[in-house]
Amino acid sequence: MASQIEKDSTGSVRGGNLRPETIVIKKLHNYRDMDTEAVKDHIAWLTQSIMEEGVKKPIDVSYADGTYYLEAGECRLRAAQAARKKGWDGYIPCFMVKGDEATVLRKNLLDNTGLPPTLLEIGKALQQLIDFGQPIEEVVKCVPPSITTDPAKALKVARKALDLNAAPIAVKKAVKEGVDGVKVSEARAVAETRRNPLTAAQRLTEAASAAKAKGKTTIKREKGQGKAGKAKAATQKTVDQCLALADALADVSLDLTLDRGEVVACAEKYNRSRGRE
Repeated sequence: MASQIEKDSTGSVRGGNLRPETIVIKKLHNYRDMDTEAVKDHIAWLTQSIMEEGVKKPIDVSYADGTYYLEAGECRLRAAQAARKKGWDGYIPCFMVKGDEATVLRKNLLDNTGLPPTLLEIGKALQQLIDFGQPIEEVVKCVPPSITTDPAKALKVARKALDLNAAPIAVKKAVKEGVDGVKVSEARAVAETRRNPLTAAQRLTEAASAAKAKGKTTIKREKGQGKAGKAKAATQKTVDQCLALADALADVSLDLTLDRGEVVACAEKYNRSRGRE
């Protein structure tokens, strides 16, 4: 028996249980990179879990011309298929999904509660939604809850993800594969791309080389001054400016060739910088 599928009163397929091997995975349909070590490890873990407890969460499928196609849940499906090859004699629960590609993709993103997608993967999916004609304010709402449920943070994640998706291929390759054995953080790749996309890959290569020479295995986003550092720098800048004006005031005061008006003008400028007006 290949399936245990329910139908509604009209005879239309609406869902049920299927043998994993009967479901077709569409090529290049998934925004997730299925070749990463993290995904492979996740599938291996799921395979063992399925062999012991079965598939707990249904996958999404569509039905056309007598064939079931996967719409969401590729990790679970691949794990179930692997479990079947190892002797597991079970079915995978399925939900039938309807709607256009944008609707299905939005649901896919928002239903993600397993392995959180990477920033690269999120960027690819969000760009697809934009290409489907989705407004950016709606696209931002599709940042997976496994990443954040805070709207402000979701906006930041979406912007970073879209910037990384638009980065040069060499930059994205550096994030996925590293550079000369040194990992490149997504945050560092985004920062370099925003700084200058034309030189981003070269700067990452140079940073990786410098990190490797110091025995480091990862290059992360360079830390900025932060609020405290910026406040300290601003204070120091004010002090330096006041000292320069004070020196100038002393010079004009001792210069007997200047008239009183020039001395007063310098003194007034000094007072303004000190907030003494």
